[in-house]
Amino acid sequence: MDNCRTLVLAILYFLFANGDDDEIIDETEQEQVIDTTSIEEENTANWDNNRNDTVGGVDGYLSYIGDESRMGIDHEYTNNAIIYLMNAVQAKANELNVDIDADMQEIRQKAEQITQDPMATNHADKIKDAGSDLTNVIENLQEEQFPDLSQDVQEVKSAVQDIDGSVLTLEQKDKVNKFFDEAGDVLNKMS
Repeated sequence: MDNCRTLVLAILYFLFANGDDDEIIDETEQEQVIDTTSIEEENTANWDNNRNDTVGGVDGYLSYIGDESRMGIDHEYTNNAIIYLMNAVQAKANELNVDIDADMQEIRQKAEQITQDPMATNHADKIKDAGSDLTNVIENLQEEQFPDLSQDVQEVKSAVQDIDGSVLTLEQKDKVNKFFDEAGDVLNKMS
């Protein structure tokens, strides 16, 4: 039985490993079954249910990112954090009567790519890309309505730029979480 398991693990390793930048998958990670369809449905529901909730948007985001320990190989936490951040930004824009729908649709498409292939090694790049776009939207809101928060937005920009697109997300959890925290701080100050 151990030989079969070893053989299966070896086959899985070679299927998912195709270069130096690939994630090394241990036995517990291989045994996880990741249903990306249910994750995508949940993300769509999160977006649809929260995008017009001006109070719950920011509060919901801050509550969600409060437990950073949930970041794992399925990238569900990270994707949902981006969705919640999108909801919070949309809620803030709605509150300020600023139309950001076109920007948010593009960001939403980028966010959905994060969970499409949980074994992909370019998640950090996608997180950074979506995060940069969200930061630009936050900066536009800040410039229009909150000129005194320019330094806070610069901290968000710095945090998203610190995410290295060529490094696995799980190897730079602190950088990704710092971006989420900095964005949350700015949105909280805008409330």
